[in-house]
Amino acid sequence: MKDVGNFSRLLLSVKPVDFRKQAYGLAAVVKEAFGEEPLDSRTLFVFTNKRKSSIRLLYWDLTGFALWSKALEKEKFKWPRKVEGGKMQISQRQLKWLLQGIDIEKIKMHQPLNFTSIQ
Repeated sequence: MKDVGNFSRLLLSVKPVDFRKQAYGLAAVVKEAFGEEPLDSRTLFVFTNKRKSSIRLLYWDLTGFALWSKALEKEKFKWPRKVEGGKMQISQRQLKWLLQGIDIEKIKMHQPLNFTSIQ
């Protein structure tokens, strides 16, 4: 799999997806449900199943779709719920946290400050 740093956008499907779908089925979800272009090689699409025990990452690798999968044996992924529109843009850091089992909705980070001058 490509390093997560190779992607400029990471889009997470908030709603679970039927994992009987493979790469082309998930690409259709990206096109129809997200209104996004699945052939954008700079975007990584993130999905979970209904039980939230598995995760799939889909991206276009210039010659075809690449599909990465992880299934948990005991626990569940802490999947975001409070999002409108069915999709959510996440950061590379949030994806790493999600894969480690951290609830990315509960993490509160300091807000960046943008000053124009100091006194």
